[in-house]
Amino acid sequence: RMPAQTAKTQQVVAIRDVKNGVVVLKNGSLRKVIFVEGINFDLKSEEEQQLITSTYQSFLNALDFSVQINLHSRKLNIEDYLKSLEKKRDEEPNELLKTQLDEYSEFVKSFVGENAIMAKSFFVVVPYDPVSVPGAGRAKPLFGKIFSRGKKEPVDSSEPAVTSDGKINPVHLEQLELRVNQVIDNLRQVGLRAVALNDDELVELYFNYYNPATIEKRGEVIGRQGTDGVATFEDIVAPASVEVSPTYLKIGEKFVKTMFVFSYPRYLSTGWFSPVINLPDLVDVSIFIHPVDTGVAMRNLRKKTAQIESQIMSSQEKGKVRSPLLETALRDVESLRDSLQTAEERLFKVGVYITIYADSEKELKKLETDITNTLDAKLINLKPANYEQIKGFSSTIPVDIDELQIHTPLNSSPLSSLFPFISLDLTSD
Repeated sequence: RMPAQTAKTQQVVAIRDVKNGVVVLKNGSLRKVIFVEGINFDLKSEEEQQLITSTYQSFLNALDFSVQINLHSRKLNIEDYLKSLEKKRDEEPNELLKTQLDEYSEFVKSFVGENAIMAKSFFVVVPYDPVSVPGAGRAKPLFGKIFSRGKKEPVDSSEPAVTSDGKINPVHLEQLELRVNQVIDNLRQVGLRAVALNDDELVELYFNYYNPATIEKRGEVIGRQGTDGVATFEDIVAPASVEVSPTYLKIGEKFVKTMFVFSYPRYLSTGWFSPVINLPDLVDVSIFIHPVDTGVAMRNLRKKTAQIESQIMSSQEKGKVRSPLLETALRDVESLRDSLQTAEERLFKVGVYITIYADSEKELKKLETDITNTLDAKLINLKPANYEQIKGFSSTIPVDIDELQIHTPLNSSPLSSLFPFISLDLTSD
């Protein structure tokens, strides 16, 4: 475990400040967080699901910078609703209606207390790195030369993100806003409502991420911890305590564990991630999507094709039985090359991290087993980030810093099957 005197919990916080809806990181990078309203994907017809998936694939193909998609799942906070009922009761002149409102209020309290009614929130983090910062939303190669070089952003090391008077550099801010508008417009084409968060919403978001609780605090409660504006941002949002063990963290009163997806089957069905998204438990999911330069991928795919063909010819010359594995690999590589050549597909390095929370080690282990078994049934393998739990937890925070750097290469079609904005809510326009 990490002794309390070795480090301050503020060191876990990657954020320096929040200004006008822009998150300024300690490493000089800028971020904006977009709130996205989920849709009830399972109630859509098969044609509608295919249309949503196809439009989402177009959104992915249009990306030329990394993004992070977050799912945040907590028990529903009904404090505001109960306060509104109490206000109505106080204003109600009829004694019978007052009694009924009291009874209804008690029913709501007990029902929510006994049943896991979860609030699901979805976010997309848009990065802009005005200076060359290692590990800030940019992926490092792990899966060989074929995915070894990503598309680089323009680097301007001469102009810092924040000027000496504390203002965000307008040049960098304009570039970030262009990316945000692109993402919001493309999400709306998918049929998703999307809006960038403001300062108060960002403070509430990060406080609740760094201080996990079953029922989260509201903005006005968090604001009181700012001691009349004297405290810095990291002082406000930093957790009270962090204990580290090889297989889990203890943040405040919660036991925390991060796992990562490390392999997929050859085919992925649409909506395969829905059972994890709709779990009635405290779960945070982080999906990192890093575009790979198509030209680099094409050159290395040609080399891979020549290598497989050489192996097949060598086996034939030696009189060996044909290898279905090699022939399937050759078809897959050729198909991917054709799709990349016609711009129907893009190639991405994808990291999927799942952080779970519980009140005890036993509950944490049970939740880990449930999620692992759910994905195992779909031939998707999950592993805990043992000895790297701090990196895993930090990678789940919506700041687009991928500290775990555990990626799987996926092209647009299978990646679009990982449609994350799935809600069980019944809404009507």
